[in-house]
Amino acid sequence: MNTVIDPSLSTRIHRIYNELASMGSLAPSQRVNHLFSELVSISMSRSRGEADEVLGDPAVSAIREGLWRVCSRGEYELERHWARRIAAADDPAAELRSFPYAANYDKLTRLELSGLRGVRDELPRRVLFIGSGPLPFTSILLAERLGLPVSNIDVDEEACADARALARRLGLSDRLGFTCADALACADLSEFDCVFLAALVGMNRREKSRLLHHLHGAMRPGALLLVRSSQRLRTLLYPEVDIHGMAPFEPLLEIHPHDEVINSVILAERPGPDRIAG
Repeated sequence: MNTVIDPSLSTRIHRIYNELASMGSLAPSQRVNHLFSELVSISMSRSRGEADEVLGDPAVSAIREGLWRVCSRGEYELERHWARRIAAADDPAAELRSFPYAANYDKLTRLELSGLRGVRDELPRRVLFIGSGPLPFTSILLAERLGLPVSNIDVDEEACADARALARRLGLSDRLGFTCADALACADLSEFDCVFLAALVGMNRREKSRLLHHLHGAMRPGALLLVRSSQRLRTLLYPEVDIHGMAPFEPLLEIHPHDEVINSVILAERPGPDRIAG
């Protein structure tokens, strides 16, 4: 049975991208929120045949990296808006729970923790999150629920300042640390049992590969790397990471949600010297 392809889907994607890319600001507004909601809706619940057809359209292929950059800008503005709103609230913990994607982050983090438990006997004790942004939701969940100390790195100074202020208001300054730096400038990450890599850190295969090779040199043997990825039409929102292209890391596990959670997850290990070559 042939799959019926919606001929307007690629046109809709192009229209959404062009409008978002032309906006001077992607701070939350009725129009910005509508466009991103439409894009998220398109990315979900599509058949494999329809996804292949859309992603194979040259017009869509031409704007894929542009879409990721627009999504990165929009996500940053949304997080900044909510980080400041939460920090200014009388009850910041309650305001945090009202963040529009709180349930998605909660479910994604639980999936990631299940994956970590599946590959190791115990959860990591020292965690680093690269690309934490103004609203480090995953780090907050790890610190609150597991009592884990979580270090965070982001290249944007304003994002780090907003995240620090938020951590103070939530009473988590003793468990959440923030460093404003490029991950490629961090030479020694040997203290961490697990490094999380946000989906929008590295916008293409070349950038991701450079990051992986740098992290391999900075992390200790046996440490875990958790990379957020995507699949099918969800790759309109976030870059896909090929589990077979994780070298020099050794892939252990891949998780592809099919519900409202957008991100896929890849878990890999930094192998020791006797397992790198070959």
